[in-house]
Amino acid sequence: MFKSAARFAGAAVLSLLAFQATAEEYPDVTLRMAHPLPESWPAVQWDKWWAEEVTRRSDGKVKIEIFWSGQLGGLLEIKNLVSSGAVDLGVFAQAVHASEMPMTSIAAGLLNRVSADAPTAQKLAGEVYGAEPTQAELAELNLQPIKWTVTSPYRLTCNKPINQMSDLEGLRVRAVGGAYVPIWMEAYGMVPTRVQAPEIREGLQRGTLDCNFGPIEWVPFFSLQSVAPYISDINTGTFTTFQLYAPQDRWNSWPESVRSLMTEVAQEAMMKDLEWLEGAEAEAYATFEEAGGQRIELADMDAFVAKSPDMIAIWEERMTADGMGDAIALIVPMQREAAKSFE
Repeated sequence: MFKSAARFAGAAVLSLLAFQATAEEYPDVTLRMAHPLPESWPAVQWDKWWAEEVTRRSDGKVKIEIFWSGQLGGLLEIKNLVSSGAVDLGVFAQAVHASEMPMTSIAAGLLNRVSADAPTAQKLAGEVYGAEPTQAELAELNLQPIKWTVTSPYRLTCNKPINQMSDLEGLRVRAVGGAYVPIWMEAYGMVPTRVQAPEIREGLQRGTLDCNFGPIEWVPFFSLQSVAPYISDINTGTFTTFQLYAPQDRWNSWPESVRSLMTEVAQEAMMKDLEWLEGAEAEAYATFEEAGGQRIELADMDAFVAKSPDMIAIWEERMTADGMGDAIALIVPMQREAAKSFE
């Protein structure tokens, strides 16, 4: 399923379903969906659109009630709520559960400078989800991925300009998702700093944080332009941020009509996410620059690129040391192919 989704990422044809289910084939159900983010967070509108569209296309029979802002559980809790079946659907950031789901979480793009753009990141995620070892890991966790959200490239938005590579040394930079982003940062002398999203602006304002690590579309959302008026042109890679899951046993118990509908609408939602993202990125840059923000070009970009660690090799080495070398043999080539987007 997800191999097919990846192959058609960005294509006009969004689904090759065997049949189009009719409204009469849907059960009358109400599903609870846990969401850790507020409804105003960038790109979550496609989670809402997905839920509403599933209801509309099922002629109101498959109703999905979204509980925003962690009403049913926080960011670190929703995975277990889904896996245990306490909720029917849940959105969480699989990157923060990297130790529990090492193969699945790599679909989030935990490795810097693998996917240079959002379409590549979206396609790679679908391929990783579809790989046999990932499928086995997901089955053990009782998780079924349905859709995933991508961003523009993660960049460094700082309270001081990064004119050359040496300016990175000693900068306290927000680090996210497992062990691999900090490894990449430390290669340049940055100091990875764990900061929760609501604390980013305060950290930059107080000077306990020098840079945010994230996409430009998050800058206006957090109003970072006034406390971090410099954004580097360094492309650290594009990631999938939040993923929508169902308990796998419950997913398998739903009629084929429901699963097909959810999958079809998810593919459309992800295409809409990509289309929206291009405009959102441009709009965010405009807002940033209107507030006095500056884009800073790295003078020694070639040297920076040459120094970038081979994060795929580091991941492969660590996974092999943990006895998972054979399991990831199918996934490494997917990562290598995606990394060509940086060439």
